[in-house]
Amino acid sequence: MRTLLVSAVVGMGILIILGMVALVYGLIQKADNPDFKFFDLATEAPELEQALKEVEVPLLGKKKASEDSPAPATALAPAKAFGDIRLEIPKGYLIVETEMDSQRLVLRLVNEAGTNRLMILDINSGAKLGGLTFAPAE
Repeated sequence: MRTLLVSAVVGMGILIILGMVALVYGLIQKADNPDFKFFDLATEAPELEQALKEVEVPLLGKKKASEDSPAPATALAPAKAFGDIRLEIPKGYLIVETEMDSQRLVLRLVNEAGTNRLMILDINSGAKLGGLTFAPAE
């Protein structure tokens, strides 16, 4: 039993050493040639390499609908330029927080009295969608 454990430990030690040698060799080769690959997908699986090149990851906006598959229902319209907009902030209020999703920008404003306001803007057009004022109940 002890011989089996010693053999397993020695075998794993050899595998670790071989792995470290392969890692150092790969790092040296990658430093000399940035295109170096241990496994070249282009020769082993050209269809996989082509599929990887065709993948599009949209940052914001609708993914182009291909003939094979329709665009997902959660796709978003691309952001359009709307130029510089002057946004009127109510007098006495300061912007203390902003939050943004793919379609809206929410500004949290606070005045000296502690009254909170939210301004909601459309990112695609820059238009003010609305606002909320939070005041203590009277």
